[in-house]
Amino acid sequence: MACTPAHKLSPERKILPILRALERRYGVPRRRLWDPLEVLVHGVLSQNTTDVNADRAYDKLTRSFGTWEAVASASQKAVERAIRESGLAAQKASTIKAVMRWLRKRGEYSLEFLRPGQAEQIESELTSIKGVGIKTARLVALFGFGRPLFVVDTHVLRVTMRLGLIPDGCTRHKAHLLLDRLVPNEKKYSGHLGMIWHGRRTCRARRPLCDACAVRRWCVFVSRPK
Repeated sequence: MACTPAHKLSPERKILPILRALERRYGVPRRRLWDPLEVLVHGVLSQNTTDVNADRAYDKLTRSFGTWEAVASASQKAVERAIRESGLAAQKASTIKAVMRWLRKRGEYSLEFLRPGQAEQIESELTSIKGVGIKTARLVALFGFGRPLFVVDTHVLRVTMRLGLIPDGCTRHKAHLLLDRLVPNEKKYSGHLGMIWHGRRTCRARRPLCDACAVRRWCVFVSRPK
């Protein structure tokens, strides 16, 4: 009886071999945590732009105001000017100001009060803020608090769709739910980063380097008739 080709395996049978192959190619990232509020603000700035632009905008924001209290007290226009390099400055400044108002009501410009909470509670609290979506909330949970929640960005969405781990045309919200169930908790950190690196270096949106792909054998995209 013939074996099922790797690209036709179910997502449940594919996922671990794929994650191990990505770790062999890109290495196992060392786990570290960042300040949760920094992760939240940077996550807002990273929407629909490059990491370079988000980093520049974050650096200018923190240099311009110095403290989160100062950001909270500043006008939205002043925040917009500081983060212009990230793009969508008006929308992102509105979200950052909403975050600061939310924290001001709590009496502290910190997210440490969320640290005892479960992953789902952290996500729920943060997505209650206008402009903060599931991806940004999960970035905070994963990189700020070390909670096992899988995060889907543009690269992860593309890679997992091409690998047949999620359906074609899957929304970002649905992808979060599907992949959170599919990826084991102990692989959520390395899996998220490995898929981002793979999406940037190999499985690019345009002209993907399929011949150099570490997970080619499981890929639905490359196996389709051209």
